[in-house]
Amino acid sequence: ELAGRIVELDRQVMERVLDLLSRYQMEGKSLRLFVSQSPRSLAREAFAEWLMQTIAERGIEGTSLIIDLRLDDALIHSVTLRQFCNRLMTAGVQFCLSQFEPGREAEALLAQLPLGYLRVSNRYAAAHNDPGLRDQLRGMIDLAHRTGLQVIGQQIEDPQAAAAMWMGGVDFI
Repeated sequence: ELAGRIVELDRQVMERVLDLLSRYQMEGKSLRLFVSQSPRSLAREAFAEWLMQTIAERGIEGTSLIIDLRLDDALIHSVTLRQFCNRLMTAGVQFCLSQFEPGREAEALLAQLPLGYLRVSNRYAAAHNDPGLRDQLRGMIDLAHRTGLQVIGQQIEDPQAAAAMWMGGVDFI
């Protein structure tokens, strides 16, 4: 981003993702990919147009693409991201808010952005060892489920952590 090349990199990553989705779809296989993109890329009208056109031309099922929006970026660029998301939703593209931490502004984004997924911050991987974190995680999961979001726990490498996440109600690890 600092070198000003993030838009080019994001487009290359997205082209690779679309190639994979197209190939799997042609083979009759189901695949869903989460792709992180910079708000600088998503703010460009040309990027949105290119993505919509490419999805349509290749006949890619839009729901197979989930664009991952980082919480810190979404807090700063909420209006721009909402416009991008609303536009791409018409192609079936879905969105995930990642690195989620509870808070008034972060929770307001759940109503402002057309999300399908919520990925909790990696610090919640240790929630099974900390009753305060565990309660906070359960509250986030309940909030997400009430707003129709599926919840993803990340960086879960310990069987106890995985069990605690499942017991807490996460949908994916």
